[in-house]
Amino acid sequence: MVLVPIRRAVIPSPLEDQRKFDDFITQYLNKCDDLLSYTKRYPIVKQTPLMTVQRQNRNPHETHRWLRRDIFLHHLESSYDELKQVMFSCRAEHLPRWMPQLLAVDKVETVVPNLCQVFRYSYKSQGLKANRDYCQLVVMREFLGETAKLKPRIFTPSASMANLALLSRTQSSTSISGQFANNAFSSSRCGSPTEGGGGLVKSLKPVRSMADFQAPNKAPAHNQFAGLTQAPPVTSEDDLPDAPRPIRRFQVVTVPIEHRNCTEQRGFVRAFYETYEEVREYSDGHVEWSCIHHSDFSGWVPSFVADHSIATAFPKEAEALLDYVQRIRTHPLNNEY
Repeated sequence: MVLVPIRRAVIPSPLEDQRKFDDFITQYLNKCDDLLSYTKRYPIVKQTPLMTVQRQNRNPHETHRWLRRDIFLHHLESSYDELKQVMFSCRAEHLPRWMPQLLAVDKVETVVPNLCQVFRYSYKSQGLKANRDYCQLVVMREFLGETAKLKPRIFTPSASMANLALLSRTQSSTSISGQFANNAFSSSRCGSPTEGGGGLVKSLKPVRSMADFQAPNKAPAHNQFAGLTQAPPVTSEDDLPDAPRPIRRFQVVTVPIEHRNCTEQRGFVRAFYETYEEVREYSDGHVEWSCIHHSDFSGWVPSFVADHSIATAFPKEAEALLDYVQRIRTHPLNNEY
């Protein structure tokens, strides 16, 4: 499966048809839930007390392999509020500060502020590789209270995840847990889309309706953007009846998009990536950050070279972000906003 950017025309106008726009957002949050479940089966390639990295087995249906990274935070590491400010509420402002290879972040379009936006990311490549630029759609949502605690049903958007059945047969499963504590952080000045919040976001339905949770045998409603079919059950610690559920969580989904105001720059190669992230906070204060990533460097770089480069950089990016959060905890940047 090759990464293919979506077209701007497929994004419904939230002003003309709120329901279709909600369905569009929901399909990506559904895919995030799917990947969080299925990628637990990937083999572990790196494991430390702080981090576990897993990588998809070679698959003839995939040009590049998927990666998963889980971060487990205790009281000496980052809190939920710290990660929310850097990764969610003020994402575009913070990205260039902790990712040195990122040359520029340019906002291309705001479909709905802090919920659905398009950005251009320009990266400096190392060695002989040409610089890369990415045109990405960013979808974000936070879930609080009972909405955060509800365990979503797992569906498979067949249009974009046709290989999941194969993955479920070929990957091995693993999980890890630990004890953690919370740490306070100053409130963010940037807006954030929260389930149950005000304005336009308030009118958006939950990722899956209450009817889905209350009637588990009910077939999912038709979705014009992706055919949703119920996936086979996946056994993990999260599936146990007494498994802890988060008290709040947020998701950030980033996918490639074609946009007339985001054409390829001179001196850059247009590349593509998908990232599905979720940060969860539990009642005892510990925080988990999961990230699933799939990318295509494009250009002349062979796929095995690109895969090796991405796999090497993947854990380092998380370490750089956590180091950055520690720096702003010690030296707040509030005076710069």
